[in-house]
Amino acid sequence: MNLSSQQAIQALKAGEARAQELNEPSSLAIVDAGGNLIAFLRTENATFGTAEIAINKAYTSSAFKVRTADLYADAQPGGEIYGLQNTAARPFVVFGGGVPVFVNGQLICSVGVSGGPVSADVQISDAMAISISSSF
Repeated sequence: MNLSSQQAIQALKAGEARAQELNEPSSLAIVDAGGNLIAFLRTENATFGTAEIAINKAYTSSAFKVRTADLYADAQPGGEIYGLQNTAARPFVVFGGGVPVFVNGQLICSVGVSGGPVSADVQISDAMAISISSSF
């Protein structure tokens, strides 16, 4: 099962709407189950650094099939995956804003958001994930 371009565009629109509600300029990314970029949007006034972080959040979420926020505690000193974010050429991100999307138990894609505080990134990425999940 693959995400269509229309589904991806709808998810970006859902994320953009939530970012506007929160007044958080943000970058929004969608990657496939293999971590390859499918769709991307940088909203007006989002800084350029947010782009790479959003893509890497989505990539991390697909790589580990978990929300990036769920990696945070174990990536701290003394944790089971301490240093994970420094182990690969492409950085893994271990704080909120990356969400995997499963349909019938199969990973379809992951979304990543960067731009605001983590709490806003999580709300925006959740809006995108819900948009995708509800389209199947």
